[in-house]
Amino acid sequence: MSQTINGQPHDRYALILYGSETGNSQDVAERLGQITERLRFKTIVTEMDDFAEKKIPVLKVNVLRKATLLVLVTSTTGQGEFPKNSRRLWTSLLKKNLSSTALQGLNFTTFGLGDSSYAKFNRAARLLHVRLQGLGAKEVFPRGEADDQHQDGFDGAYLSWAAEFKSHIQSAYPLPEGVDPIPPDVLLPFKWTHQIAEPEISNPEQTSETNLDTQDPTLRPPTPDIDDDMKHYPPEDRTPNVPCPQLKEKFSAKDLIPDPVLTDTLLPPIPNGLLAYVHTNDRITPKSHWQDVREITFCIPGEIEYYPGDTMTVYPQNFPEDVQALIDLMDWNHVADVPLKFQIEGSATFFDEFLVPPAPKDCWTLPKCTLRNLLTVNLDITAIPQRGVLDILSHFTDDPTHKERLLEFSNPAYTDEFFDYATRPRRGILEVLQDFRSVKLPYNIVTSVFPVIRGRQYSISSGGILKLWKMKYTKVQLLVAVVNYRTVLSKVRRGLCTRFLAALPPNAPLMVKIESQSKFYQDVDTQPELPLILVAPGTGLAPCRSLIWERRELAFKGVKFGRSYLFFGGRNESADYFYGEDWKNENLKVTVFPAFSRDDPTGRKVYVQDKIREEGQLISRLLKAGAFLFVCGSSGSMPKAVRHAFVDVIEERYGNIQSREEADHVFADIEAAGRYRQETW
Repeated sequence: MSQTINGQPHDRYALILYGSETGNSQDVAERLGQITERLRFKTIVTEMDDFAEKKIPVLKVNVLRKATLLVLVTSTTGQGEFPKNSRRLWTSLLKKNLSSTALQGLNFTTFGLGDSSYAKFNRAARLLHVRLQGLGAKEVFPRGEADDQHQDGFDGAYLSWAAEFKSHIQSAYPLPEGVDPIPPDVLLPFKWTHQIAEPEISNPEQTSETNLDTQDPTLRPPTPDIDDDMKHYPPEDRTPNVPCPQLKEKFSAKDLIPDPVLTDTLLPPIPNGLLAYVHTNDRITPKSHWQDVREITFCIPGEIEYYPGDTMTVYPQNFPEDVQALIDLMDWNHVADVPLKFQIEGSATFFDEFLVPPAPKDCWTLPKCTLRNLLTVNLDITAIPQRGVLDILSHFTDDPTHKERLLEFSNPAYTDEFFDYATRPRRGILEVLQDFRSVKLPYNIVTSVFPVIRGRQYSISSGGILKLWKMKYTKVQLLVAVVNYRTVLSKVRRGLCTRFLAALPPNAPLMVKIESQSKFYQDVDTQPELPLILVAPGTGLAPCRSLIWERRELAFKGVKFGRSYLFFGGRNESADYFYGEDWKNENLKVTVFPAFSRDDPTGRKVYVQDKIREEGQLISRLLKAGAFLFVCGSSGSMPKAVRHAFVDVIEERYGNIQSREEADHVFADIEAAGRYRQETW
């Protein structure tokens, strides 16, 4: 391989491939891409599936083997599965016709993003690493693994691993004499910029495709009446008017003022997206309760199939007042409403076989997209900035103090300063720009500063007869906790997507996707007679409720189904006992063991794991009967605590168990048999 042409490095190719569901792996891949780019590798960062043929998953071996360096970054989803945009590549790597030397000469490493509260921690990255070695690829640097449970999140492992990776690659692939890495104070070329679009010449004979944003509003479905027994009434408000104990201080009246209703949502052309309409948007916790939890019902034209465990992806938008604040701050009013077009900067080819996409991944712009449209629909202006973003901002200020401070925050050596400024207070990019008002960004680099808004997945809470609607519409229900919380900043933090959802009025249109999570319901549908043990604190109830109603529908088909044993957790029975009245319906065959952590008169906090231990004899009997276990809800300490409780029950009540280790083995067998399912977020 040639090393220099005219004294410049040549043919140093780095492929950074990612598998990502929520965007975290993509973020890490892009950061690694900046490292290789500064080491003067010609770098492409893209999805893993771009390197497997689409129709029949076949590995693009010849293209991969041309890479000087391959880095694979992936998360692990669901029950130890690969992210959707990496499954085609993984399938192609398993082809029997690939020899043990198929990838000989390819140097690689992998980095996994996982959550140790799951049993199959970082399984996807580990499988990838072993398989590539089995095909003859050479590990050029040890695999890295990050754990979302670390106090610093994924950065807890990534920062040190990336620093060592950079040092090793710089040593293993030395630059020619006289050629140095691109220094940190030099901006890397932007892959995409914007230009003012040329005015289009209208052609009356030309017919354009129908776009969702021009859809006739009369096509919206009417709001049908729901039968009384399908309605849910909020519980009577009996909670005292006190602030949440988790808050350092009470929300002020100003903080609690709801956002204005979003009446003009835009509809981006999302591939395979579905047009949905809000039917109802009801708060189901009392107004005096610290948490606003919504039951949001959507109707989607057509008959859409979905099953328990499936998710609905919602694509949120920024609020008009936030967008206007940014436009004013950056002095962009003169270009805010002019149609723009993307322009690829620099070389667009990779091996002459792979093209840089015409826009950032998943940035689905509206027709005749303006800067205002882009900032509203496509770019997350409230995201917590990565260090690289703060580095970019430092290049667009003429204030020496601001420049010095931004460079300090962007330097990995100042981890505590960055954590205190951005991560701990959850400070968004818009707020950073409001802090550093001397920064004036060119409008044409916005896609390099603001990340693309990613869809948020919510477990569907409806099932069975709850999915049906009149007039050929499908009903989908979500159980959503609106994210409002206090940090060290005085301003209340709000989640982008839940804030968006809470502001949607009835009949508001939006784009969604229904995503299958087939392993959640796998085998449960074919063995309806088996009992279910459902552990669901808070809104983790959503997929469990879907299971319960899906099973109820079997009765209409003459199929007998087993009982569900629901261990539900909340704070107060009077405030957040979601669907408590429904479980009294014996047709649903549900036995509930509620755990309300703030209702015990002695002050003792009772959680779902405590109820599991209390019902140890029942649990033991159900496990021996082949019950399926579902644990849904927060991915923090809850899943581990619940697992420990089940192991405790096995050790104490199962019979013929001589040690804790033996009890662990029994539960591991339950997991290996696919009878334990975890859906946490």
